[in-house]
Amino acid sequence: MSPPPLAMSESKAVLMSRLGLSGPGGEQIYKMLLDEASIGRDRLSCDSKNLTVYSRTQSPPAQQPYKWDELSETARHHEILMIVSQAGQYTKPYYAMGYYKRATEENWVAQWFLWHCFRYRDNRPRNTMNNVSVYRGRGTTTQFYDPIYNAYRR
Repeated sequence: MSPPPLAMSESKAVLMSRLGLSGPGGEQIYKMLLDEASIGRDRLSCDSKNLTVYSRTQSPPAQQPYKWDELSETARHHEILMIVSQAGQYTKPYYAMGYYKRATEENWVAQWFLWHCFRYRDNRPRNTMNNVSVYRGRGTTTQFYDPIYNAYRR
């Protein structure tokens, strides 16, 4: 039987304990799970079809990369299931621990990681120690600091 769902706001320590992840091997699995969720975050936050009706129709409309609250529940749910279905051989058992069914198929492990990817990538421009600058505006590239990768990304 899988452990009960964990709130998205729970800490990494609680998640690691719940999944039985410890030591260097546990950190490595955690990083793999985070990487898979990060790929899902990138898919979600670049497609305007994933936006809520409100986010699509507000003036000005939401801009990429989209935030968690700008995305529809349906799009988030679909992405959670996509992350689980595309899981690697080492992460699949941990997603299996997060599976549960109510009216629909759910996965609290994938949801926790996806939410944390959005939570810690707040899209605010930042400068690093080597004075990388971030530009926004017409005709320029928009970059944001991504703490998961500890780098600026588009």
